[in-house]
Amino acid sequence: MRPKNTTSPEDSVDIHEVARVRISILHLMLTIDMPEIQKRIRAARISRGWSLADFQSHSGGAITAIAMGSYERGSRTLSTQKLITICKVLEISLLHLLASDQEFVRGDSSSRHIYDLRALQDLPQTPEKSHLLSYIHQIIKERGDWKGAVISLRKGDIENLTRIFECSSEIKSTGYLEWLAVQGISLRKN
Repeated sequence: MRPKNTTSPEDSVDIHEVARVRISILHLMLTIDMPEIQKRIRAARISRGWSLADFQSHSGGAITAIAMGSYERGSRTLSTQKLITICKVLEISLLHLLASDQEFVRGDSSSRHIYDLRALQDLPQTPEKSHLLSYIHQIIKERGDWKGAVISLRKGDIENLTRIFECSSEIKSTGYLEWLAVQGISLRKN
């Protein structure tokens, strides 16, 4: 007879950050069609001036030129792991590939949230703060602006953060906007 499967709290394992990110990624992938993702992957590769062979070389052989061409054409299924690998090689955010078209249109400032990064850093360490900081660091990396004391997030960013807060098993807050309202980091919400 097989022993009963039991675990003690010290043996328990939380879902890894990567698994939580994958859940969020899958949620975002449902909001955009694959041909658009394929088009953005190709555009990102071409904007670097890379051929398919160049991409293979930069990936260290993790993705062959043939496979990359197949992903771009849609003749091969693109797994989440391969999508993450492609983003790392191209040094682009996964959100760049998964965000809806309207998020790339320059919006007016009325849909932006302005946050005080110093006040955010001073908050006690919580899962909510960790998720927000990770998201903001990715935006800062994309923008190349490491010196700013404030950051402006667009409506699409707020929607993505709301989804992340909803998908995360470690966040106990009722929601992103509700958590944000009591933190004192918003300088302005137009």
